[in-house]
Order: sequence, then C-alpha cells, then structure tokens
Amino acid sequence: MGEPKLRAWISESHPPATVYPELAGRWVGVASWPSPQVTPMTYAFGGAPRPVRSPQQTGLDAGRFFPFGNDADLPPDQRDEDAKSVCFEFEVPDRLEILGRPGVTLRLTLDTPRGQAVARLCDVAPDGSSTLVTRGVLNLSARHGRDRNEPWQPGTTQDVTFELNGIGHSFPAGHRIRLAVSSAYWPWIWPQPGSEAGFTLDPAGSSLTLPMWNPDSAEPPYVCDEPEQSEPLGVVQPETLEEPRPERLVVRDVARGTWRLEVDPRYGGTRIYPDGLEFSEDALETYEIDERDPLSARTRSDWSIRLHRPELGWDARVETHSTITCDADDFITSDEVICRDGEEVLFHRTWEKRIPLSL
Repeated sequence: MGEPKLRAWISESHPPATVYPELAGRWVGVASWPSPQVTPMTYAFGGAPRPVRSPQQTGLDAGRFFPFGNDADLPPDQRDEDAKSVCFEFEVPDRLEILGRPGVTLRLTLDTPRGQAVARLCDVAPDGSSTLVTRGVLNLSARHGRDRNEPWQPGTTQDVTFELNGIGHSFPAGHRIRLAVSSAYWPWIWPQPGSEAGFTLDPAGSSLTLPMWNPDSAEPPYVCDEPEQSEPLGVVQPETLEEPRPERLVVRDVARGTWRLEVDPRYGGTRIYPDGLEFSEDALETYEIDERDPLSARTRSDWSIRLHRPELGWDARVETHSTITCDADDFITSDEVICRDGEEVLFHRTWEKRIPLSL
C-alpha cells in the first residue's frame, strides 16, 4: 500500500520498427489521477478546410491488434499511412513528455449518414521517419455516446471530440509532433457503408490536446525489482523442414485495385510437453478490401488444433473456418467447425448469420 497509486512507463523516442529487443524509457510513480503533474496543452490547427478521403486500405500498417512480441507485430514507419491522411505538424523546440490520453476535436462536414474518423499521433524525426505513438477512432454515428446510433445529417457541420489511447512518450527537441487524420483504418476498423466519400475537416474548429508530464515536479523515479518467474516446463519444439509463412504479408493487385493482408499469428507449430502430450496449432488470417469500396471488406480465419498422445493411441483434431463480409445493411458471418478422431469426422457443422450494421 506504500507504493504509488499508478505506475506508468514513459518511452524515449525511438525509430519505427516492427519489433524491439528493448525500449529505452523509465518508470514513474503517480500518487493520484488525474495527476497535478499532468497539464493539458492544446495545439490549434491552421489552414483552409481540407477534404479527407482515405483509400480503403489505409491501416494496413497499423500492426497487430494484440502484439505478442513477434517480429512483425508492431507498426512500421508510418509515412505511407501519413500520405493517405491529412496531417498537421507542430515543432518541438525543447524536449517534452506526455503521460495520459491525448484528445482531438475535429470540425467535420459529412455528405453521408455514416463514417469514421481516425486520429494517429506520430513522432517525426529529422530524417522524416514517422513512429506511431498512439491512436484513436470515432464511429461518427456514435459521436454522442456508444449507447446511441445517430446517423449524421448529410451536409451539416459538427464538432466531434474523442480521446486517443493512453501513452507515455518523450519527444526530443528538433522532432515534430504529427497528428494524422484519416477516414479509413482497415482492418482494425470495419468501414461504414458510404464512408468512401470521407469528410471535410475545418482546421479553424479543430485542435489536439496533449497531457504534458512535468518531470521537474514529479516524485522520485519509481524503481521496479527484477520480475520473478518460474522455471520453464521443458517443452520441446521439434524442428520442421517446411519454410515458415511470413508473419504479415501484403499483396496488391494493381489492375483490380484490391489489397490482401495475410497474417500468421504464430501461436502455433508443434510443442511436446514433458508428459508426452503433442500440441499442434496452425492459423492464418486474411483481410481483403478494394481500395475504392468499403462494402468489399472481407475477412477469413482458418484455424486448426491437434492434441496427440501416441503412447495412448488417441489423436483429437478441431478445425474452424470463418468469414465475415457485409452489405449495406448487415454483417454476414459464415462459420464451419470440424472435429476429428484421427481421420474420422465425429462432428461437422456450418452456419450463417446476419447482424444488422446499425446495432
């Protein structure tokens, strides 16, 4: 009970990469939240109204939704994503640190009832590389609360405010803070029908608010002990002659204007436990979209698990195949599950459901 109420990690600035052996930074202890050591600072945008019409594949460089430390989990350099967004930049004359949830206010004009707004906060180095710091998304039909579905009145202008994910990060002097706004973020966000029209953003009514951390008034640095962990189980992972699939593979069909993201989540392979159990798992997730059509979004998941005990003569396998598509009104899910004892099929079922988009 004598420890700080909140312990948080503030990362040092780092170049973009999909995996890091170690990130520089430090732990801080906070006695209360909201903290008096955090002061909101608002950056106003400038310039004339700008159209935001991101192609539907914007978001392919988002990284994995739940990173596990694999080689391709984290977001790569964001320059390609930034080019598909409308960006606002702010100079960093002196080192600054943030801790908490940044927020944005956007003045938007929509000509369609539905859409989504995506905001990404990036750390831009002098060489132009763009490291994703944090991001946030707003379903514009839920701008007045997630418990309400209120379509936008086409042609009207409204101010919307939403928060980005909480983060601790340091921006060095000479870097730039970039706020990138897009109207798509596939496959993290399923695109709304009609959202290909995007929206118009008026900088005169828009701003970015950062939670500025004041290290000078902070308590002494919080020091964590080395983590404790048990001895490993002695699990064996046999080598195979097969070449592993890429963890994240993006395929572009230039003529058709379609994009496919193939993800091997690397849960699997074969593991042999000390008691003789052989556990094998294989998964492949696929996300496809036409860069001009939000209704073309399609996902597929193929998964298999095998539990094998050769000394007991049993071999249990489960396979699942699932797809999600949509039309203007509904999500459409199709699923299949197959259970086998060896090669004998013991259970096989398929089903399809429609889920209204308006829920």
